[in-house]
Amino acid sequence: MQIIRSIAPFIVSAFMLASCNPDNPGDSDESGFQHGAFITNEGAFGNSNGSVSYLRQDSSESVNHLFEMVNGRPLGDVVQSFSIAGTKGFIVVNNSQKVEVVDLKSFESIGIIDGLEYPRYILAVNEEKAYLSVGNFTGQILVIDVATHRITDTIPCGMGPEHMILYNDQVIVANSGGWGNDSTLTVIDTHSDKVIATWNTGKNPTDMVIDRNDNLWVLCKGKVVWEGWNIAFESGSSLWVGNPDNGEVIREISIGSIGDFYWPQSIGIDPKGKNIYFLEAGGLYVINYQEQTQNPEALVAKTFYGFGVDPETGRIYGLSAPSFTAAGWLMRYEPTGGLIDSIEVGIGPNHIVFN
Repeated sequence: MQIIRSIAPFIVSAFMLASCNPDNPGDSDESGFQHGAFITNEGAFGNSNGSVSYLRQDSSESVNHLFEMVNGRPLGDVVQSFSIAGTKGFIVVNNSQKVEVVDLKSFESIGIIDGLEYPRYILAVNEEKAYLSVGNFTGQILVIDVATHRITDTIPCGMGPEHMILYNDQVIVANSGGWGNDSTLTVIDTHSDKVIATWNTGKNPTDMVIDRNDNLWVLCKGKVVWEGWNIAFESGSSLWVGNPDNGEVIREISIGSIGDFYWPQSIGIDPKGKNIYFLEAGGLYVINYQEQTQNPEALVAKTFYGFGVDPETGRIYGLSAPSFTAAGWLMRYEPTGGLIDSIEVGIGPNHIVFN
């Protein structure tokens, strides 16, 4: 296994200089940090040491604490997610109750959306607007003007909205239950910004992908009812497969067991739309889009805090957070599960975006 430490801070300037092509100054598509993999690192809760790491897919070295190095200030407390809309990056900082907006080429801050209640994920709907999921109990989707970074509308949804997915002219929202429980998807018309349907799924849906047959796969972490520090009721996690046009259920696949103290959060899919990946207590699992397997076996038997699938190569990027007091690791795997390398990132890596 190849283990790579991160690049020293001065490499940020080197990246910017290397991106400038004096022979073709009009060619700016590859400049700066516009293309690559962005890893959000939560940091330690309450310490405001969350960060973003940057990695070119053809490189084996990361640029860590990118926002802080470029802007000269900390990013904030609990960096939840990163999303891209055009030439802008939107960094959701959960416990700081804000979204930092950066220019992708320079990673310089160009705006802040603050005063948010439990912000989670942003999805670009089109070039003009994006949706932001907020709320740990009854939730909302905030409509954001990409050009001005202003909130222009509010859309009601279920409890604890998390990931969203764009399908044709609608956005589907996974209502995870937040600090409670929910079992629904909210469907929003992107032209009117109005709710047009609510679909029932498995218990506490968190994340979604669409396969090559246009079926919607929803990762449902399961329902848990607590009495103090004890679990009074628990249901197993599952994959809910349905029709994204009308919400009709196609099948449900059991993936977790009651009592494993693991509630999965992340799902991904390969570039061909055939293999669906998800996290469970035993590690990273894979299931073919045509299978109806119950309790599939792990592809990589290792605990990850998050993961992503490269949409070009199909390589799997596992995110390991061994503690929240030291750096975490990005571990790259071939689609078959073979380890390629390990790269140091920030504290508590949880989410990855490719552009």
